[in-house]
Amino acid sequence: MSIPGFSPFPPIPKRSTPEADFDAKMYALFQHFAVTHRNELLAFIEFLESNVTAIEGAINGVSVGLTHPEAAKFTTLAADSIGGAAVQASDGDVAGDAKLVRMDGALAAALSRGGQYQGASAAYNIDDAAPGDAGLVSVSNPGTWPSGNSGTFAWLTTQRIYSGETVLQRATFGYQSTGTPATPVTFERIRSSDGSAWSPWSKVYSQASILGTVSESGGTPTGAVIERGSNANGEYVRFADGTQICVSPDWSEDVTTAAGALYRNASPITWTFPASFYSSNGLTGHVGVTGNSETHWGVMRTLSGGTDAQITMFGHSPFTNRTVRAMAIGRWF
Repeated sequence: MSIPGFSPFPPIPKRSTPEADFDAKMYALFQHFAVTHRNELLAFIEFLESNVTAIEGAINGVSVGLTHPEAAKFTTLAADSIGGAAVQASDGDVAGDAKLVRMDGALAAALSRGGQYQGASAAYNIDDAAPGDAGLVSVSNPGTWPSGNSGTFAWLTTQRIYSGETVLQRATFGYQSTGTPATPVTFERIRSSDGSAWSPWSKVYSQASILGTVSESGGTPTGAVIERGSNANGEYVRFADGTQICVSPDWSEDVTTAAGALYRNASPITWTFPASFYSSNGLTGHVGVTGNSETHWGVMRTLSGGTDAQITMFGHSPFTNRTVRAMAIGRWF
């Protein structure tokens, strides 16, 4: 059934002489509204009742459509009940704009889009980002950015996680316009429910960021979790909590100088640690024998300052070319 049309209104008459002529025209005008437009309006109402179903059977409290539509009328939104190029064919069909999106494809559609772009002159304050905002944002924009970040752009997402103004915000660095992208580095923070304050940015550690240079500020770790290194003085490992372990190279010495009933090396070996300790307080060490010899042993004396130690080797008989290795454990901050 096609939508009924409405005939044009007749011209509104103007008073003329004689009066009977005006009365006749006014009667014809009222007859048009009372009969013709009434029938046209009734036909339009019949069309609505036969072809339209209003939500809850009413709009603004006025019943317009059928409360109980006839059989075979479109009453339930089903994934396969409508189609066409403007409708998402599957959860992976995200090409093009202005598509009617399936519920199972809403996330895929959202993640396929580039989102917002906030360049260096956008004046987009990240502290005021609205829940649902996501896109590439220049660090030249105002707001509190994470310290220690790398790059000039971050993929920034702001997600509501509870009522009020509570949101989780993530900034991932690593965008690159050409060539191989840098290893992504992600930071996150949370805003209070009343919107008055943000938590400090916290780095999200991954396989790519566990190893690196450790650092701290006021006792709070600000760098990698584990740092390893080596030089001519041996190897070291530093942990984010402040623990440091140093291992020396091997030393070979003659244990031939009499020391009472024992023998020792002629003078202690000075070991400069491969990485300095915070201080000698709490610094402990161990000297181990290498190889399969059990004829000698060693002791370590830590020196003030946390940079050096002295190793003395002992034996119950004089021996030449005895080898030991030392280890020291303490704190780097």
